[in-house]
Amino acid sequence: MPIPALTRVVPTERWQLALEFEPGEVRLFDCSVARLQRERPERDWSALASPERFKHLDFGARRVWWRGGLALESEYLYGASTPIKGRDRDNQLLRVAYRNQAPTPEHPTHHVYYVCVVPFGARPFLIGESINGGHGEMGGSTSLRLAELRAWRGWQQHFELAGCGWAVPMIGSDERASVDAVVREVCRRADTEESDTVGYDWKKTRPR
Repeated sequence: MPIPALTRVVPTERWQLALEFEPGEVRLFDCSVARLQRERPERDWSALASPERFKHLDFGARRVWWRGGLALESEYLYGASTPIKGRDRDNQLLRVAYRNQAPTPEHPTHHVYYVCVVPFGARPFLIGESINGGHGEMGGSTSLRLAELRAWRGWQQHFELAGCGWAVPMIGSDERASVDAVVREVCRRADTEESDTVGYDWKKTRPR
């Protein structure tokens, strides 16, 4: 039986790949370096220990690939992954951006705005703030459908404060297309001068 084509690939914050195969089957693949070195010893996978390098991927119907010639075929990914449904899909998120905008009226040193996407969740846009942090955390977050996000007047400003104003033009009228466009751009920017990590470090260290 032929392996279905890959239609979506999302690198999560836990070194996993959330995969969608035709006609909509979602599976989770543990992409840890230890596993890849064990199961695919013909290549050196140590570069993927970097979260930025791991996220800097692209894919087609039959494989996922990274810079430097690293690639995994869809047949292997399908057989080595497990199906996920329901609430498990809500746990597969990708951070789009986050910025510490302190000092603000709310806190002098820690006021972080962030945006994440949950591509396979019922509400794929996760937005929030972290104020003070630690045991004194005063922020919060909310998960939204596309229509709910667009209905909130402050969403564009929040994206700007989080450091992903570039994503605003990608949010259109189609929820899946909007999420997929953002995911692809996050992957493209990862491990480059446009990455969110570079931007956050700059904001955190620049003189005031």
